[in-house]
Formats: sequence, C-alpha cells, structure tokens
Amino acid sequence: MAFFKNKTVLLTGASGGLGLALAKELLQKGYFVVLHSYHHKEKLQPLKEKYPHNTYLIEANFKKEEDIKEMKKTLQKEQIVITHLINNAAIDHVSALEEKTEDTFLEVLKINLIAPFLLIKEFGEEIDKNEGSIVNIASDNIIDTYDIVTLEYDISKAGLHQLTKTFANYYQKAKINTICFGWLDTPMNDFPENIKKEIPFVPLNKAVKETIKLLETEENGILKVVKK
Repeated sequence: MAFFKNKTVLLTGASGGLGLALAKELLQKGYFVVLHSYHHKEKLQPLKEKYPHNTYLIEANFKKEEDIKEMKKTLQKEQIVITHLINNAAIDHVSALEEKTEDTFLEVLKINLIAPFLLIKEFGEEIDKNEGSIVNIASDNIIDTYDIVTLEYDISKAGLHQLTKTFANYYQKAKINTICFGWLDTPMNDFPENIKKEIPFVPLNKAVKETIKLLETEENGILKVVKK
C-alpha cells in the first residue's frame, strides 16, 4: 500500500512529551506519520485507533544500528516512502563530573547523535529524491549554556547541528535544519512546580508549531532558536 506522496513523516521518540504532541498535530494536518517508539508503545495506540489509515507504529532500539536497518527494511516492505524526518528521540544524563564515565557519554551519544546520523544515512536519499525535509531537534544549551552537569547532552546536541550543516550541503533537494528549544515542560525536564515558576519554559504548543513550520520551510541548513 502506498501512502500520501510527499507527506510521510518518520517521527522518532513519538510516545511522549514533544514527540506525542507533534504526532497529534501532524496527523491533524493530514500527514501520514510513522510513529517510532522504544518504550511505551501503548501510548500511541489511541492515535492509531483515531487515525488508522494515517499511522504506522514501529519500534526500534536506537542503541543498535541493526534495529535502524531493520526499521528501514520493514518500511520498504510496507511500501512506505519516508519524505520527512523529525529526529526527536533523545535522552540526557544529569550528574556531577565525578559521576560521568565513558558509558554515560556513549549512551547519550548513541541515542542523540549516532542514531540521527544513521537515520539520515538510511532515509536521506529518498527524502532528497522527494524534495522533503529533515528537522533535527537540539537545545539552546548549545548556544549559551556551558554547564558540566549536562555535558553529554549538550555535546550530542551540538554534534546534531553539525549533522544538519553537513547533510544540508550533501543533499541538494532536501531541506535540512536544526531547531533549538529552551526548557520544555515535558517529562525529560521533571522539575518541581515551584522551580518551573522561576524558569521561562517554552509552551509545548509553540514548540510544536515552530517545529512543523521548520518541517515545511524552504530554508536549508539553518539553526532556529526558540527560547520562550
């Protein structure tokens, strides 16, 4: 079965936070959305039931390159052509310097940087052929925050924008961009309510709007910052 030409989005990390909010809005806008998750696939089931002809659920462990390759094979078998990609899946590791190790670095880099690289490598050619787009979701930490406790996360997100610049130059027809958010009120930023009142969080609906706007832009290789 072939789906909506030029409107098929692979959305990673779709089962919670910004990913789930993006999934809902993309489906409302008429995109066919491949909803990736690793944990909590059950959270996507209501969307599958509401949009049975516009969704495809897929699971993959982004710590494993073979899972990404298998995901590509599965989508090819289903004749689903990816025209847009949102690299949203991410993890962090907040700790003092003394607690940081090779393992903490590698775990964060595998999900936040290596997996997006492999996804662009696997799907970039068909996205380019269909003149689609890729949005890499980073963080404004790479602009003006230099805190040791988020070192792994910040470096991974800085590298993600380097992927944007490199692949924006490599592919001639696709639009590939980075969006950097300030604090988002999602489970990843699980602050007490009294602390949240002191931090200028980016509203989730604004983050969704700005991400989709970048998905549909004609600009290429840009870094867009949304702080509040």
